[in-house]
Order: sequence, then structure tokens, then C-alpha cells
Amino acid sequence: MYSIKKVSELLDIPPVTIRAWENRYHVVNPMRTEGGHRLYCKKDLEILKWLKEQTTKNHMKIGEAVQLLNQSTNKSIESAPIEKPFGDIKAALYQALIEINTQEANNIIELAFSLYEYEDVFHHILAEILYQIGDEWENGKVTVAQEHYVSQFVINRFTQFLRILPVNKLLPKILAFCPEGEDHHIGLMLFSLFLRKKGNEVIYLGPDTPFDGLLDLIENKNLSIIAISITNPAPLVRVEKWMRACIERNPHLKFVIGGKGVLGSRRRDTQSVSYFTESDWESLYMSKLH
Repeated sequence: MYSIKKVSELLDIPPVTIRAWENRYHVVNPMRTEGGHRLYCKKDLEILKWLKEQTTKNHMKIGEAVQLLNQSTNKSIESAPIEKPFGDIKAALYQALIEINTQEANNIIELAFSLYEYEDVFHHILAEILYQIGDEWENGKVTVAQEHYVSQFVINRFTQFLRILPVNKLLPKILAFCPEGEDHHIGLMLFSLFLRKKGNEVIYLGPDTPFDGLLDLIENKNLSIIAISITNPAPLVRVEKWMRACIERNPHLKFVIGGKGVLGSRRRDTQSVSYFTESDWESLYMSKLH
């Protein structure tokens, strides 16, 4: 992430121009810190750089450049295909992690965050490494210690972003967990990051969470939305029974439940419960969580 001062230095665009393009044309949508300072990602830099080239080298008016940008598929401003760089960094990070080389692993992940948006790093590098290490642990190719080390490394990075991303106190707080017996929480982590980017505060309980005491927590923290992730459909009936009990006690509660465990379910959404997959996070958020 880059401050507006850093972006100005890298692209040789005055901060006042960057703010004007952002406010008038909405060409970029930087994140904000809790103090209100702008934070720009790599894609924002690419867009601003492209716009500058159109106005300086091609002598276009900024309005014309923005119109062209909106009409295009952005292919002209994207970097080279990212599959190979992702693969290279992922392979190097995986090797450092299974060798339990903490310094090297931290150097590589910092490089990744400097090159790509943090969401891409989590989706295309860290999450895939977790899937890979899980498969290789089940096949006996890595030890329990190696698997635990890798998992903890990723979780530490995840909790770091949960702390630093700004919170909009006007948005509802969300409780996120996997039910007891469900240890796979990669999807839940990614969904929680999605929610945090939106500005929602997320109370993240993680995997293997028993129901005991959860309703008290929900009431004490005045929570109105509960996000649940399951990869195995077996606990779905038990989860739904618990949700019904919660709704009977607090009719205002809303539940969103997703993961591979609900993919084959024929259950329909109700006013209180929504079933979702990764592909419709945005529409789910706008219709149910906004």
C-alpha cells in the first residue's frame, strides 16, 4: 500500500491532481486509515500512470482519457499476466516455509505485498499454499510441525490485516466462525478480509468453535450478522438447528453461511438466513449485509 505522497513521488503527479482525479472522476478508490489518510494499491498506481501517459504523451484531456478508460477492458493498463509471477513467489514462499526459514519467508511475503494487492496475495498465494500444505500433510510429504508452522504464519498475516484495515463504526459488526469439528477456515479468512475491506468490524473466532456461549457473546456485543463457513455438509443440520434457536431468541439476527458444505444444498434463502458461495460475495453484501 502507498501513501499519496509516495504515489506522487513514484508517478511525478502532484497530490492535488491525484485527489482531483479521484474526487471528480472516481478513477481510483483508495482505502482509508482510521486517521482518514489515503492508501493506494498497485492497481491504483497503474491506473494513475496510464492516465498520466494519455494526458502527457497522447495529449488527451483528462475527461477523454477517463472516458476511454471506462470504455476499455483495462487490458492496456494491466501488467503482464500475473499467473507466472504468482507461481514464482508462491513456490519460493512455500519452500521457505517448509524449511521453517522465518526471515526468508517474511522477506518473500513483504515482496509479494509490495507487488500485488493484499487480496490477491491472500487468494493467489497464501490460501493456495495452505491448500497445498494440507494436501501434502495428508499424503505424508510434510510433518505435522511443518503444517502447523505454515498455518500459523498465514494466520499471523491475516490477523495483522484485520487489525490495520480501517473500521466504519456506522456499519454492523460481524461474527465469523466455523462450527465445532470444522478445521478448514481458509474461506472464512478470505471472506472476513472482504468484509474488513468494506469497513465492517469482524470478530473472528476461527475454526472448531463450539456453540456454547456464542449467543451470549452475540447479545453482549450487540451483533446482528453472523458469518459461518463449513466445508463438510455433515454439520449443516446441527448448524441450522442452532441458528433457528438464535433467531427465536433474537428475531433481528441475520446469518450468512457458505463454503463447500453448502454448495450442493437445495436450501433456500430466508429473511434471516442466506446461503452463499465465493462467486457472489459482492451481491450478497449489497443485498444482505450493507
